[in-house]
Amino acid sequence: MASSWDRHNASSLAKLQDRLVGEQVRHAVGPFSPYWKRRLTELGTTPSAIDSVASLATIPAAGERDISPHGDPAGMAALVLQSTETGFAMHASGPALRRALRLRLTDKAAYQSVIEQDTKPTTYVWTGLGFRYPVASSRADLDIVARTGARLWQVLGLTADDALLAALPAGTTTEHVALSYAAMASGAPALFPGDRVADLVASARLAPPTVLAAPVRRAVEVISAIVDGGGHTRLRTVLLVGAPADAERAAAREALGGAAADVLAVHAPTGARVLWGECRQAGQAGGFHTYPDVEVVQLIDPETGAASADGGEVVLTQLGMRGSALLRWRTGDVTAGRIDSSQCPGCKRTVPRITALRRAALVLVSQDGHALDLRSVAGAMAGRADLDDWRVVVGGRRRDGRAQVIVHLAPTGDPGEAVVGAAADIRTLAGVLPSQLVVGEPDEVAGLAGEPLTRRILLRS
Repeated sequence: MASSWDRHNASSLAKLQDRLVGEQVRHAVGPFSPYWKRRLTELGTTPSAIDSVASLATIPAAGERDISPHGDPAGMAALVLQSTETGFAMHASGPALRRALRLRLTDKAAYQSVIEQDTKPTTYVWTGLGFRYPVASSRADLDIVARTGARLWQVLGLTADDALLAALPAGTTTEHVALSYAAMASGAPALFPGDRVADLVASARLAPPTVLAAPVRRAVEVISAIVDGGGHTRLRTVLLVGAPADAERAAAREALGGAAADVLAVHAPTGARVLWGECRQAGQAGGFHTYPDVEVVQLIDPETGAASADGGEVVLTQLGMRGSALLRWRTGDVTAGRIDSSQCPGCKRTVPRITALRRAALVLVSQDGHALDLRSVAGAMAGRADLDDWRVVVGGRRRDGRAQVIVHLAPTGDPGEAVVGAAADIRTLAGVLPSQLVVGEPDEVAGLAGEPLTRRILLRS
């Protein structure tokens, strides 16, 4: 008997993902993505050679700046699969192709409709780190979003009897779409009145929710307002949308006052079209539960891009999707732990789980809206022969707490030339300069202390 999506043992999970990776690259990404068609050729490989999770790991991870170096959202169209009727006939799954061919005998329009359902981008969500860009989905992709939404509802311990109030800003984002599809697929009522506090309080009075979903950064404000307005009488679950830090979770619990509600988190990495969730039984300790038949989740060293087992940047490969092709996609999220595929201590599901996740930790956005990608900074430094060592230190200024990024350099030769060259490379790759570039001796640079993100990127509180 086939295993359920959340009950695979290690062997069956490996076989499933190997098969799905091969199908995705051979029949979707390789033939129909302009970017990946070119990129695989540059790497000297073919779609048929990428037939397992192990071979997938040989492809260098890619992010938005790799696709569109100048930050132009239009450049991301190179990821959208561009299929044709001929391409569908060559690469569609057997059942889908046979159904389409039967329809073609009697109704050409119905045949075309089947093809478009599988191949035509119809819906877009906005995402991004350094810049905002659209990710496309076909009609069939939305079925996957709905299916994983129903699973998310189960992981969270919710049922059709729950009622959701979402304090999300109006907009076509992964979080908004995925939550609405999760409620719809589960048969649960849901209200999306926007993120104005007055509207949320009024909605909670009109239809007291059992589930409140709020972005991490605004959760305390929203929870406090709804509690003060008396709209929390049925509330039993708070969903923090994003990957909250411990202090943010604690603040949300405190804002609930005496309300007996569980605080759980849901999160969509950059580029994702589905939401991960924490199970009700284990909560934070169980980590974010992923969907092994819909995605492959791997870790890399943010500095070198090499595969990493014990922590690193999360890279995501989406399986079965036919809109935008996100293969080995760099999310900017980092974790200090391993991806754990053992049985969850709470719900007992055997799906890959991620704990201690830090959202968008590798990209900083200043108050004026400029984004600095620390991966680009590291890439600029790692290739320079005139540097003996270097560190990127991120932290708040002492006088006002405003975030700053200081690059410490230990040159092998002339310090002035090294600083000028490093600055030029950083501007080219990252599009913006750090706060400061400082020259020091090798032992001084190596001795810089902070919470390590990678060996040379340090975070300070």
